[in-house]
Amino acid sequence: MRWLVARLGLGLHRGAPRAAAFFLVVYAVLLIGVPSQLILQPLGAPGTPANLWALGGLLCWVCATVGGLNPVCGLTATRVAVGLLTAAVLAAYANGTASGWYAPPDIRQATDELWTLVPPTVADTTATMIKAADRGLLSFAGWMAVVLVAAEGLRSWRDLELVVSWLAWLGTLLAGVGLLQFVAGVDIARYIQIPGLSANSDFGAVLSRSALNRVSGTAVHPIEFGVVLACLFPLALHHSIHRWGHRGASLPVVLVFVGSTLSVSRSAVLVLAVTLVVLLLGWPARWRLRALMLAPFAVVGLRLAIPGLVGTIVSLFKNVGNDPSVSGRTDDYGVVFALYGEHPWLGRGLFTFVPRHYRILDDQYLMILVELGAVGLAAVLLLIVTGFANARRARRRARTARSRHLGLVLSASILGGAVGMVTFDAWGFPMAAGLSFLLVGLAGAAAQLAVEQRPREVLAVPSARPEAVR
Repeated sequence: MRWLVARLGLGLHRGAPRAAAFFLVVYAVLLIGVPSQLILQPLGAPGTPANLWALGGLLCWVCATVGGLNPVCGLTATRVAVGLLTAAVLAAYANGTASGWYAPPDIRQATDELWTLVPPTVADTTATMIKAADRGLLSFAGWMAVVLVAAEGLRSWRDLELVVSWLAWLGTLLAGVGLLQFVAGVDIARYIQIPGLSANSDFGAVLSRSALNRVSGTAVHPIEFGVVLACLFPLALHHSIHRWGHRGASLPVVLVFVGSTLSVSRSAVLVLAVTLVVLLLGWPARWRLRALMLAPFAVVGLRLAIPGLVGTIVSLFKNVGNDPSVSGRTDDYGVVFALYGEHPWLGRGLFTFVPRHYRILDDQYLMILVELGAVGLAAVLLLIVTGFANARRARRRARTARSRHLGLVLSASILGGAVGMVTFDAWGFPMAAGLSFLLVGLAGAAAQLAVEQRPREVLAVPSARPEAVR
């Protein structure tokens, strides 16, 4: 058992220093490379390959920590935030199970679908919510595994850079698939089949907005596709900057930037704007000036390459006051707060606000308030703030310029993802949710490495792998 934990214990042992990086790279490949709709059917939504892999990682982390193989001991900021959020999720699960659930007749959205005319029975609602609450625990366990393994398993800047480079290239792959869908009008993700997995929902249709194809790549929805790429953009930029002069160095940042706009989504543009602001504020003056001079050329190039795209995106913000999708979001507040008042502190259980019984909420914070209560919302905000603060700590205390820049881009991605949660229910989309927790874990690792100040660490990386940290 000790040998197994040492080898599969995710980098928590000198004999397996890169196991955590391997675990996280595989997780990222499964998260981004496999269509999110493909699941292990008996487990439902949490049965994605990425989440199943993460649950295995949680088991290894527990074994390594209990067995004394985890060099991170005692309380850390990340452990405290994860512990408080875990307690809030378990409390909401217990409170919902003990109190039961119901569906007020006035909370359902009016649609053209006939099934919305039939009110759900108490028995049907209860059975659905119990299954949903169980699914919520399984998904949450996988997310926490990713945070803990990343924060405590990555023991060198080299491994951290390796994971970031893989994320940059996976974002490039995702953007490339989206670009192909945009041009051809065909969702090639539907042709990906994996033995043992089945589709959780229908997918393969290419949506449109203002005569432009809205692509989703391997994501569930174009909004998720755009937000994920917008969060990956700072990492792709970091990778490209520090490999400048190498063949294909600019490919990740160009494709990820273009891909994030192909979703034709306000959420993606908003997240991209937030990340750019954080980067501009953190860059040296000469970098900032170059970026501001390059920005108009990037917009013009995008407009020439894809006619109508820039104009459509601009119109989304100009007509925001008349957009039914925006008014639909604000209409949610009254009916949802009435339901929130039933369990204001502890909530009713993660994933138990099932759209089929209630309504679609395009606001993850509002969803958390209903499902986890005020205590849970505070715990979620604490985890996000902890991740952002860890990234900023790495920005201040890392020994090399490249490592400090990595702290900056992680803080940009985390803040961008946090802002994006205002505009859609991010935790309901496997790729967006998994990436957000992975970023928090990477920030925890960066802060830990910056504090440890490991001068003996060998930072050189073979040329076939991500470029050496400078």
